[in-house]
Amino acid sequence: MILPQARIARISRAMLAAVLAAIVAGLCICAPKIVWGASPELAAAGSFFLPGLGQAANSDYGKAGLHFGSALVLASQYSIQVEKEDYILPADRVDNKNKEIDINRTSYEADLWGSALFNLSLYSSFAAYRDGRQAISNQGYETPAPGESLADLASAPFQWDLLIRPTTFVPLLIPLYFALTPPADEQFLFNPDDSITREEMAVGFAVRHNMVAVGEEAFFRGLLNNGFSSSFGDTYGLLTSSVIFGLAHQGNAGQATAAGAGLFGLYIGYLQQINGYRIDQGVAVHFWWNFLVSVGMLAQRKTDRELRLLTFYTEF
Repeated sequence: MILPQARIARISRAMLAAVLAAIVAGLCICAPKIVWGASPELAAAGSFFLPGLGQAANSDYGKAGLHFGSALVLASQYSIQVEKEDYILPADRVDNKNKEIDINRTSYEADLWGSALFNLSLYSSFAAYRDGRQAISNQGYETPAPGESLADLASAPFQWDLLIRPTTFVPLLIPLYFALTPPADEQFLFNPDDSITREEMAVGFAVRHNMVAVGEEAFFRGLLNNGFSSSFGDTYGLLTSSVIFGLAHQGNAGQATAAGAGLFGLYIGYLQQINGYRIDQGVAVHFWWNFLVSVGMLAQRKTDRELRLLTFYTEF
């Protein structure tokens, strides 16, 4: 039986969610015995499946309602966009011959809503874990309890004291170089239609990548790297969380491969550990890396005529 592309896409997202949820559940096995009965890991798993559930388990019903209500709104908006006739499935956007990614307003807005929903699940999971560990005064853990709020993380990419650190700006010289130089022939670029401009996409990328940086760093570093490092030690905890981070990336056109994402996670996780398990610097690096890469993909290749004119004027 041949499944339609829409169903395949939904199955892929469901499988990824199930794998990540299983990983969180695995943390419960490694949890200190003292926290059973009031487990931050179980609260995290609950909020991953259903944003707000972990907050309810922590008896914080105000946050529970906020997370759950936000998830309903985001899921509704995402569903509205993907049901529109002009929605382009991710698999149908890639033109491997011309190295282009076709996009229109509907598909772009669907990506924004979908990303917001998924990263809400990641953040809600982390927040339940953070609050749970703080509620028991971090008893039984070898690593410091997470402490950053959503405001702390969302503002991290714009904190000057984080940006001026060599461990922040030196790695970012790589995507900055590719964003400022003409695209290579083998580089994938976005090909928006007349319904959306490249400028609008750039603004949307700033919003989307802030959500991605906050959600992924909160989950993969604030929860997984912290938790695994507490259970297995810094080295093995870092390796485990980095491998998981790599496997969670599929390496589609213009996106990180599993190996590349794994190495990136290794570096960001290392920053977290040397910063006393704070994740704000990692959020800053993650945001600017993704944003600069996306801005670079908004470039347009020059036509043969433009290249001939450029050569003529240069020689002249």
